[in-house]
Amino acid sequence: MGFDITFENIRPAYEIPEDDLVGEVLVPAMQNCEELRVGAGFFSSRCLAQIAPGLASFVNDTVCTLDLMVSPEISQEDQEAIITGVRKPAEVLSCALVKLFDGAQMSTSAIERYTVETLGYLVASRRLRMRVIFMKRGMYHKKIWLFRSGQHWLAVHGSGNATERGLLVNGEQMSIDRAWVDGKQSRTRVNLFLEQWTRQWKNRNPSSLTVKVDRALDFLRGFARTKPPTVADFWAAWQQDYENGIESSCPSFLDSGSIDQRLKVPESLVWREGRFGHQGRAVETLLSHGGGIVAIATGGGKTKTALIAASEMQNAEQGHVCVVILAPTRPLIRQWTDEVRSFGIEPVVLSGMNVDLRTQELERTAVAFSSQGKRTAVLLLTNALFTRRDSFERRWLQQLPDSVTRILIADEVHNLGAKSFTANLPEFFRQRIGLSATPIRQYDPDGTDQLFDFFGGPPQFEFSLGEAIKSGCLVPYEYYIHPVEFQPDEMELYHDLTERLTKAGFRIDDDGRTVGLTQRVAKLLRDRRALVEQADAKIRSLETVLERTGPSNIKRTLIYASAKATARGKVKQIIEVNRVLEKLNVISHQYTSEETSSKRSRSYLDRFGAGDFKVLTAMKVLDEGVDIPHTDTAFLLASSTVEREWVQRRGRILRHAPGKDVARLHDFIVVPPDLESPASRSLLRSELRRASAFADLAQNEFDPDGPNTVIRQLEENIWR
Repeated sequence: MGFDITFENIRPAYEIPEDDLVGEVLVPAMQNCEELRVGAGFFSSRCLAQIAPGLASFVNDTVCTLDLMVSPEISQEDQEAIITGVRKPAEVLSCALVKLFDGAQMSTSAIERYTVETLGYLVASRRLRMRVIFMKRGMYHKKIWLFRSGQHWLAVHGSGNATERGLLVNGEQMSIDRAWVDGKQSRTRVNLFLEQWTRQWKNRNPSSLTVKVDRALDFLRGFARTKPPTVADFWAAWQQDYENGIESSCPSFLDSGSIDQRLKVPESLVWREGRFGHQGRAVETLLSHGGGIVAIATGGGKTKTALIAASEMQNAEQGHVCVVILAPTRPLIRQWTDEVRSFGIEPVVLSGMNVDLRTQELERTAVAFSSQGKRTAVLLLTNALFTRRDSFERRWLQQLPDSVTRILIADEVHNLGAKSFTANLPEFFRQRIGLSATPIRQYDPDGTDQLFDFFGGPPQFEFSLGEAIKSGCLVPYEYYIHPVEFQPDEMELYHDLTERLTKAGFRIDDDGRTVGLTQRVAKLLRDRRALVEQADAKIRSLETVLERTGPSNIKRTLIYASAKATARGKVKQIIEVNRVLEKLNVISHQYTSEETSSKRSRSYLDRFGAGDFKVLTAMKVLDEGVDIPHTDTAFLLASSTVEREWVQRRGRILRHAPGKDVARLHDFIVVPPDLESPASRSLLRSELRRASAFADLAQNEFDPDGPNTVIRQLEENIWR
């Protein structure tokens, strides 16, 4: 008959026990469906009596299977029926012909009377496929029925388990979605349910382990029930059996999808031509050199470039592959997780787990590598976790057999030039890919050289910010300079720090070319730079610009404040910025390292994109890689002398977003009160170097009141 006629008049929600969910929805759905998937935190064969008319039709009139996922909470009686159905199917089927069938038809009344035997029959006849879900924490607790007839999907979901009490007795609420008729939100919801189901059924959910029912029940028989068993409990028991010779080298009881997986470039990805054609050229370069560093500007798609290259490298190998992705921050790890999933693999995200969970995940991966065939595992972890002196993860990678090809992808690779990495280089990686918009480590030529040596030399491929704008990967931008004057006391302190730097052996201007820094010199430079970043006049100038813009017109705006220690006991600059926004009644949110470590960090960015927050105030945390494409205006209070930060901060606001044609960048240039001393002139030259670099690509560079005009006027002061 089909769902379109059968369910024309059903209600959108059913309250149990008052409403007849079973009679009006579940039974007719089973009588008309061609596919059935059920997820239940608690399952009991007793519920089969309630759906007996529908189940009889499902068995008698179709050859379909019922796919069922449940928690480990299964009664002893049901466990025995399932195990017998799996291991003695002929015996169970013979008994079923006597008890459950009336001729060639399964009897509704027999199902109602013999529910346990019905469960055994469904398993033995392979009309029921069953999986048990172990969670990393807590217990699998979903309650959902998914029915398909033709192209139509019907979803029944809510609080009721697949038990007698859940369907008839308890106070439960179940909602109904008819994807073919209930509108866009309903279709979206059902599609999401189906995606989630497939991911969990195929053991690709990062928070759970999906095990075929017979092997799960073997484990449950030996598990002391003090709490719901977890993934860690299951793997600890399996590992013990493996060491005792009871288990084979490969856990064949898992769904094969969890064992055999390979990176696959999404078919929808266009990377050999068009505005992202540079990705194809970069991949060719990486493959021809066996890896290397690619310097691709923010927004140029360096993440996808690396995964495409890793996919191609993987395809050239005959055995297993382990891809390790290192990133400096948790927000970047989260972004990589989404990208890897789009390439068909659920990555193992080690950062954020405790040591026991990390150990279990790596043991599970090692076991999978002992199987036949070809498997690719992708591990995601922060630089800090990998470079620790006692890094268990690093030792595990080093001990993998040579038959497993190890590929390294290092995001924001310049961060790995630090001694914690270069002092103990992981030479066991056969292919190495380094990513950065600006891979050169300013002030650290030795670290840069060591990094380049490890990755096979200087960048093998470069795609600049200007090329990214010209090709359409990024939107164009306008650049506005706001000169602010150093106060006399600020200039006096700047002179003092400069003299102390000279006495400490610092002889080159603070222009980004200094080498051989001692710890003392580095600290003095930070203090001097903090003084410039936190100049008092910047806050007053910012407030003036915001007032001139009009608070009601301020939106999609990012304000960078200084991350350095406060100079002269000042209030932290980001706090001053927040006060200005509050004074102007502009809704904003602070986004610093404290927020990124929170589970809600993604929601803050989502709410900003939705317009709930008009402004984000940030420090260094948004410098590297975090996507905030909705931003179209940025104010740089804390512009450093490090060229890498110039590129990164511009890139933050140049990504495409709906309705975004051009971005606006406001910079605050510190001007000394006089230019009599060499230190004063050096300071202004340093500020103008950045301004010139920003202006060079700006759309309004040569406007009458544009950045080039302001720069020329300030340069004249230097040469008077």
